[in-house]
Amino acid sequence: MKIVIMSDSHLKNETVLSIIEKHPDATCFIHCGDVGCEIQLPEDKSVYLVKGNNDFLDLPWDQEVMINNTKIFITHGHRYHVDISLDELKKQAEENHYQIVCYGHTHDPKWQQSGGCYFINPGSVSFPRGGRIFVPTYCIFEDGIIHYYHTKTHECVDHLFEPKKKVSFWKRLFKKQ
Repeated sequence: MKIVIMSDSHLKNETVLSIIEKHPDATCFIHCGDVGCEIQLPEDKSVYLVKGNNDFLDLPWDQEVMINNTKIFITHGHRYHVDISLDELKKQAEENHYQIVCYGHTHDPKWQQSGGCYFINPGSVSFPRGGRIFVPTYCIFEDGIIHYYHTKTHECVDHLFEPKKKVSFWKRLFKKQ
């Protein structure tokens, strides 16, 4: 099962379509809201969209889907206050026995596993503003593994999530050449 997850495209439909085109073998595509305008999606692909706080489209606020016996909850996240904490989403996941929760809104790519559920924020495909990751991103969930990709180059950017080593000013200044 290969799930491509994206969010916060904000009128950049060509970006969404290029991601879909880049992954023809995906089981499905999830967009966590803030699409911004109507989008002509390929009819031969399974694409799930939800409404974000900047959407005026006729889309559901949330969706619950079952993909290969995996119960997935899709939301934009603003109605669950994800910019403050994931507590409300965790409660929702526990009450409904979700295995994956996909959300956006913060434009900050991150994921965590809690209580047997994956909580995945793919970042923004168009306007990154993450705490440390300042490139547009989407992610792929496959066989319990999550990888993040640069929206424009489609290169894996997992290395950007690794903590940077702090080196003192003096060590850098007097580093042997």
